[in-house]
Amino acid sequence: MKKNLLVVTMVLISMGLLAQEQKEVITGAGYADDVYYSLENGTLTTVDRANWDIAFVTQQMSVSILANNGSGVELYTYADGDIDDWATVDTAGMDWTPMYNSIETWDMGAFNANTIPGDDFDYGWGRYNMTTHTITGDSIFIIRTLADSIMKVAIVQKSAMANTWEFKYAYLDGTGEQIVPLSAATYTDKYFIHYSLDSTKFVDREPAMEDWDMLFTKYYDYNIPYIVTGVLSNDDHILAQEVRESGMDQSTHNSYVDTAFTDTISIIGSDWKTFDMGSFTYILNDTVVYYLKTDDGDSTTNSAYYKIYFTGFTGSSEGKYTFMQERLTIVSTEEHEIQNLLQVYPNPAADRINVVFDFVGRSDIDIIDMTGRLVHTTQYDASGFTNLSLDVSSLNAGVFFIRVRAEGESSVLRFIKE
Repeated sequence: MKKNLLVVTMVLISMGLLAQEQKEVITGAGYADDVYYSLENGTLTTVDRANWDIAFVTQQMSVSILANNGSGVELYTYADGDIDDWATVDTAGMDWTPMYNSIETWDMGAFNANTIPGDDFDYGWGRYNMTTHTITGDSIFIIRTLADSIMKVAIVQKSAMANTWEFKYAYLDGTGEQIVPLSAATYTDKYFIHYSLDSTKFVDREPAMEDWDMLFTKYYDYNIPYIVTGVLSNDDHILAQEVRESGMDQSTHNSYVDTAFTDTISIIGSDWKTFDMGSFTYILNDTVVYYLKTDDGDSTTNSAYYKIYFTGFTGSSEGKYTFMQERLTIVSTEEHEIQNLLQVYPNPAADRINVVFDFVGRSDIDIIDMTGRLVHTTQYDASGFTNLSLDVSSLNAGVFFIRVRAEGESSVLRFIKE
């Protein structure tokens, strides 16, 4: 989200001033492609979904690593040893239970699935060192690649300060070993940089992170559980809300709750359709609409609001999504803008931190650990310049984030707990 907060105490929605438009996104026969989509500009990039195996987050303070689950890549924990046992990996009798990317947030990839709850230094594939600000790999993973190769993989380290990664992989017998450095700082305009293990090369496949809003793709939904075709959102700047009402008219529906928007990436997801085995066709749910809220890039105006609902889906024959999209006209009053004022001190902190901000209205102040887990939250009704003291003595030592949210906008700062 942008660092400016805009608090809107009253919002009026003018429906119908901007006409609904029919949109189409085509992912190809067999859903072969991923499509990155902008609510403002339409399809940005159509790219082969099966050209990568793993992907590394480019942002300095994130540790997420994805596996291409939607294309059939499978990732497993090697539980019979740690990274020091690299040369002696033996998968005989191994538990072949795959791990999957989170469908809540992009900040928890399949490689992070073993993160130890409550351990602020553990990130699933390695441990954080407060002195060096380096996450050092401690785990071995077994991966089945897109080319059906079985390999061992280890993340050697990530340097948070330099924003660099190093990882290695090889066939199980040790042949073909690759030790690969990655300067993620080169790609910080992207969310992830992708890599093909069999081709031994990086794949730069995304548009700029700020440009795309939705990804039309295939992904593994562990709540069902199986691979689905659907839509994931960009939680860097998109909030979404699903509204289901029996008997609704999708074209005229205009009721949502501004405080109920969420950055969960699978809110749109796949369950706006079902497959009918009798007719062998997809049936669309006509009692659901999705509202999207995004920063329009101008801190002096409101966020942009959109409504979408699906009207067609061809299935695997051509992978075409058809939906109606409308940008809602928002008229706001009694606005108050925070001019980038968010400060945290002392930093590092031992027992208490002070959060300084300046606005009028209700706010949520959250403390989030490096895994994206919410460890503390409080609400505050501010009446101007505020210096709020928070007790952090119960937190484990490590890196945390303070997030101040007001009316769906948020600003985040990092602090260290000693």
